[in-house]
Amino acid sequence: MRYLLLLIALLTTACQTNRFGEVPEQLGYRALAFGDVVRWGALEKMYVFGKPDADEPVKIPKDLHNVRVTSYELAQGLTKIKPMRWKQTAVIDYVLTDQQVVRQLIDHQFWVSDDGKIWYRENPPPQFH
Repeated sequence: MRYLLLLIALLTTACQTNRFGEVPEQLGYRALAFGDVVRWGALEKMYVFGKPDADEPVKIPKDLHNVRVTSYELAQGLTKIKPMRWKQTAVIDYVLTDQQVVRQLIDHQFWVSDDGKIWYRENPPPQFH
């Protein structure tokens, strides 16, 4: 009986793997959260994913209320560039509500970390024009 409990404990801990494969787990969650923010239209929250800079406050465009995202799809998943630098590409379809014109942009995302635990978007969020 004792061996059976030990075997069950070993098997259940062995099954706890990183759902993102080779991608650092915290980066995977961060990139997913960014995609969710865009998909659900909380576009002002995109600016939270950048690295904080005390010398330069974040400037959030005032016209984001005029953008309605209709699709956010990954064209290329997270790919390692260097140990603490990864990239990802998304295709975003959106409508400028005052013009009712469907547009599309390609969002090349670069993610970096100093410690492998906290990941930031290195480049600015996409601009919706």
